[in-house]
Amino acid sequence: MKRLFSIFLFLAAAITVAATLYIYNSAVGASDDAVSSAIDMERMERADSVICRAIAHREFPGAVLCVVKRADDARSRGDVLYLKAYGDMQLYFSRDTLSGDYRSEPIPMREDAIFDLASLTKSVGTTLAFMHAMEEGYVTLNGKVKEYIPDFKTWDSIAPADKGKSRRKSEQPKVVERRDITIMQLLTHTSGMPAGVYVPRFMERFEGQQLSQEALVDSLENYLACEERRLFRPGSDMLYSCQNFILLQRIIERATGESIDSYTTRHIFAPLGLKDTRWNPVGEQWQAQQRERVVPTEILADGTLLRGDVHDPLARIIMGGVSGNAGLFSTAQDLATIVSMIMNGGEIGEERVLSEASVATMMRIPECYAAHGRALGWDGKSEVGGSVGDLMTPHNVIYHTGYTGTSLAIDMERGIAIILLTNRVHPDDGGSVGRTRNVVANIIMSAIN
Repeated sequence: MKRLFSIFLFLAAAITVAATLYIYNSAVGASDDAVSSAIDMERMERADSVICRAIAHREFPGAVLCVVKRADDARSRGDVLYLKAYGDMQLYFSRDTLSGDYRSEPIPMREDAIFDLASLTKSVGTTLAFMHAMEEGYVTLNGKVKEYIPDFKTWDSIAPADKGKSRRKSEQPKVVERRDITIMQLLTHTSGMPAGVYVPRFMERFEGQQLSQEALVDSLENYLACEERRLFRPGSDMLYSCQNFILLQRIIERATGESIDSYTTRHIFAPLGLKDTRWNPVGEQWQAQQRERVVPTEILADGTLLRGDVHDPLARIIMGGVSGNAGLFSTAQDLATIVSMIMNGGEIGEERVLSEASVATMMRIPECYAAHGRALGWDGKSEVGGSVGDLMTPHNVIYHTGYTGTSLAIDMERGIAIILLTNRVHPDDGGSVGRTRNVVANIIMSAIN
């Protein structure tokens, strides 16, 4: 009986996918023949079946898959070899708080769907903004965080108390070693800052107060600078941390005198001609047709659906939606333009966004932190395997994933980028995409001619 039910689910998902999936060829002049010669379409049917199976097993409601090939002239927008939409962007629109029942309203996925990128924000938002700011002379990799954020404390190694003796409260601990945290350590997650901030506990300190958004953000900065623990000697270990990228955001904003959303839009997104990439997408600046394309994420405990408000609670509640760690929304097509720029060494057509030196530096895993495998703002594939697939080139790949179910990987040696966007957190933050991401990447790399 269970097997029959599973078969039924798979067939239902396949019917949905068949109704909503199609191939989109890049508008940069790539002919159908050129696209079909670059990728084996029959093998790509296997990738379709893997995604359909994951949808049938309720690992995520829907997905958009995009494969981009570097342009032959290494200047133009890359050729979109494959772009398909699968399943649904929405299953439910709310939940009854008394019964716990979800209220159903399926909406088919579309290839131009706008996703909450979650931690992809760190790579395609904050990191690109930082690399540009470095070119402009605002920041440096080896700069100390305390140069930009007042009172930012160091990591201190404290001498232990003598055996059998406890230190008196009035007695000052003896500092054996002191290390400043650098910007490079923020970018590579080797700073020793904790992974995140538990939002409910942080907000308790303001109970009964009416704080402006700006005051709340300033309070978080002060907390990270003066109160938050430093877990290990900077550079000695790696701990993935959202705090690192909130600090990077504040450094960029202090150095440039401009908010990160404004700076990134002006210097990265607008020059690339991106139409659907921004923080806080549901607002007066977006037309109704754009708002309709935003993919919902989780239905919260109070029954409301997050759609256009960032899923990450730190970014949503404390940072007001504009945060260095999360909050950026985008489409597969806009991301295809961003990866084309990176694969071209910083330019598209006549528009140079970053220098070749910046892109090369961003992709390189710093030698002093090679054991940790992190490039600047990206994960670096230093060996076979990992969440980007076993067949991508070791030592020449950068990638990142997002909590909501998004991912992006760039194989610079082969000139191929894989973008897989899913809504795995809809409706109850219970989905999974890791294995699907890996398997699909392997199929794609084997299908490239």
